[in-house]
Amino acid sequence: MDYVIVSDIFGLTPALTRFKMGVSSNSMLIDPYNGKLQVIESEANHYEKFIKHCDHDKYTEKVKECFNALKSPTTCIAFSAGASAAWRAQLLTGNPHLKKLIGFYPSQLRNHLQLNAKVPCEFIFPNHEVHFNVDDVIANLGRKELVECKKVEYLHGFMNKYSVNFNANAYNYFCNYLKNNAIAD
Repeated sequence: MDYVIVSDIFGLTPALTRFKMGVSSNSMLIDPYNGKLQVIESEANHYEKFIKHCDHDKYTEKVKECFNALKSPTTCIAFSAGASAAWRAQLLTGNPHLKKLIGFYPSQLRNHLQLNAKVPCEFIFPNHEVHFNVDDVIANLGRKELVECKKVEYLHGFMNKYSVNFNANAYNYFCNYLKNNAIAD
């Protein structure tokens, strides 16, 4: 099995590179900044940078192009804006090699609830979000075929070591969870 890791707005960082290597040597990384290592200043500054240099629609197109080029069975593990882009892109690709999507705190999904899943999708939502009701989004997605949602006690960004909401216990738990549930040949 191969893996595609789709970053959040922070893009390529040393921590994400370590995560990618922990997933599998057969993994590739998609990020908004074309593989350029990012210096992290603040989440607010990086969101502005993301919108200026990539934005949600262009990121979706980038992920779709990657999905279209898959040559072997692949699981996508995605974070935040990357998870939302992967949700949109999984519907746009016709490539049968995309086998599963696991998305962490995909907040922009709230704007794309009309879409459906073509592959099994598992979304891990934070306890709450500032801009929308997590329970309402989970209820909507939960009615869709091939979609499974989990709500955890942590906050948006708990898997990102550069987020103010990073949680080491959650990170370790979900790395082990992925090894047992996504990272298997």
